[in-house]
Amino acid sequence: MVATLGNNPAKSLKPGAVLAVSGARSESEAQREVADFLQLSNRTDLGFFLISKDYFLLYMKSGNSISGIA
Repeated sequence: MVATLGNNPAKSLKPGAVLAVSGARSESEAQREVADFLQLSNRTDLGFFLISKDYFLLYMKSGNSISGIA
């Protein structure tokens, strides 16, 4: 499960936000949870990467690979 706060948290997510995943049995399952959450929230403009166990940092996707990661 991806932890969120607020009434419509997916719309207010910004690059640099950290998502916490609980209940995942493996790193790959946690990654699927985050990917599914972003897809279901129509936030295809955001990418993510693991920063520590169960925590993912969001970044703005870009067509230019140099400016895609802050």
